[in-house]
Amino acid sequence: MTTRKIRCVLGMLASDKHSKGIRTLARIFRDHGLEVVYLGEHNTAQQLAAVAVSEDADFVGVSFSTGDYVRRVRELVDALAAAGGGEIAVVVGGLIHPEDVPALEALGVSGVFGPGSDQPQILEFIDRTFAPVPESGS
Repeated sequence: MTTRKIRCVLGMLASDKHSKGIRTLARIFRDHGLEVVYLGEHNTAQQLAAVAVSEDADFVGVSFSTGDYVRRVRELVDALAAAGGGEIAVVVGGLIHPEDVPALEALGVSGVFGPGSDQPQILEFIDRTFAPVPESGS
């Protein structure tokens, strides 16, 4: 029986362009054995959702350095549902204010990693939440 790797789509939404953190995570995730589709900067929610659905992603990871992340995450969650990917998890990181975590969780966000989050914490969450699953038909 073969096991499918955890698959994620990573990108930045709208004009948020401070991508050093998410580019670093893309490398860390790849080194950890995840399949990573990195879309870079200036994506729409619909673009991220379409790629996540077509790539059969386990989660979409987005990072923010601007303050409009609650609205942008709502757009992404809605776009995923509209594209047939409502079951695809959303993970958020970046300059997230602790007081906004409940609003993000209410939107269905699976994990929130703000300032002070470290690599072991993020990888442990990914491993625990998105454990690889056996390939169907194997």
